[in-house]
Amino acid sequence: MPTLCDQIPNLSTAEKLVAMEALWSSLHQTFEDSAPTDWHREILNQRMSLIESGEAVYEDWNQVKNELRERTA
Repeated sequence: MPTLCDQIPNLSTAEKLVAMEALWSSLHQTFEDSAPTDWHREILNQRMSLIESGEAVYEDWNQVKNELRERTA
């Protein structure tokens, strides 16, 4: 019997979007009900410190996607 993931390629775009929205809603609720682990909280705190100090470095998302595509081509 095919798994749920096996069926995804056969869904229409509209069906995929509905499925994504349902998954996101479910994940969002799950994450709201739980606190980050200690190691994740530490990473988040480090990143917030970089942002607040003005030391954070940001990448252009389109440039990052292009670089990833080039690496995997």
